[in-house]
Amino acid sequence: MKIWKKILIGTGSTIALIFACAVGLFLYFANGMCGNFIHKEYISPDKQLKAVVFQRDCGATTGFSTQISIIDADKDLNNGGGNIYIIDGHPEKVAPNVSWSSNRKLNIHRPLNGSEYKAKSEWGWFKSVEVSYNTDNS
Repeated sequence: MKIWKKILIGTGSTIALIFACAVGLFLYFANGMCGNFIHKEYISPDKQLKAVVFQRDCGATTGFSTQISIIDADKDLNNGGGNIYIIDGHPEKVAPNVSWSSNRKLNIHRPLNGSEYKAKSEWGWFKSVEVSYNTDNS
């Protein structure tokens, strides 16, 4: 193989590696630019779990989103996205009412209309929580 081909392949490989590292670092640090701001918490009847309604903010280039996560009652909300529910809009305007009808049944008082980014009907493995969506705003 001619020397110029070896140089071209080596240079191309180096540029691709640098680009891949830059993208990886951006993605790693970009999650740190997001923040969660708790709107409301709902404790389960047995006080083992809580549903946290929060706003996730990832900077000026993104809009408001309202998200819901189910977590252990004694834990703090991490800096990740909602694990059961995500919709557009600020929680002050679009956050649904939430209630527990039992230790393992969470009611989100908003009907599903297809605009949700996430709307899980179940959460957890061992003692899973059933999540229902309805129009009853009590």
